Amino acid sequence: MIRKSDKKLKDRTKEDKIAKNEGFDEFFNQVLKNMPARSAKIIKSSFVVSKAKAEQFLANNSQKFDQLFDEFLVGVDSQTRRKCHETIHFATLTAAIVGFSPIPFSDAVLLVPIQLTMMMRLYKIFGASWSEALAKGVTKELVVVGLGRSLVGNVLKFVPAVGTIAGGAINATVATTITEALGWVTVKMLNDGEDIFNNVLTFEGQFKGLVSKLQKTTKKK
Repeated sequence: MIRKSDKKLKDRTKEDKIAKNEGFDEFFNQVLKNMPARSAKIIKSSFVVSKAKAEQFLANNSQKFDQLFDEFLVGVDSQTRRKCHETIHFATLTAAIVGFSPIPFSDAVLLVPIQLTMMMRLYKIFGASWSEALAKGVTKELVVVGLGRSLVGNVLKFVPAVGTIAGGAINATVATTITEALGWVTVKMLNDGEDIFNNVLTFEGQFKGLVSKLQKTTKKK
């Protein structure tokens, strides 16, 4: 016989899962609207297969860097971290789907709509302003594009079996590593009261520092 408490727990778990799925769908659709039309069409057409691969990929790697990120985010309260974690997970899953999608010559620029959407939502969680003005939006986009492209090559160097991929090519491992690291650096700086776009050098330094730690962690495994 199923106890009422067990049934309530199952119902709550089911409701949480539905809410997360709806939250992801909203995030994903928002990103697609800002993707190049041709790329968005390919991602949509292969969505079911790519998402299944992406979810399995993330499940296999979900605990890989947990300790590192816990150390990196010391000082961020648990409730804020939970909200940020959900947003970053949506972005990382979307990045993995893009990485698994059959897009010819995909590069880091395809991650920009994902990362900008993620960062905009993280700013909102912290109650910080995120201007929708075109000029400032372009500045933000240029910063993210520049960081993404410059760091893809470095990330590829420590990713097994893909170190020879040329230039800005991305796959699921590269896409998720860059996106997740970018998300946690954004959280850390916002928690410290810093606007990443007004402190680009600090932002870039922390980003590269975290990627370097990820590199060392990967080599130890």
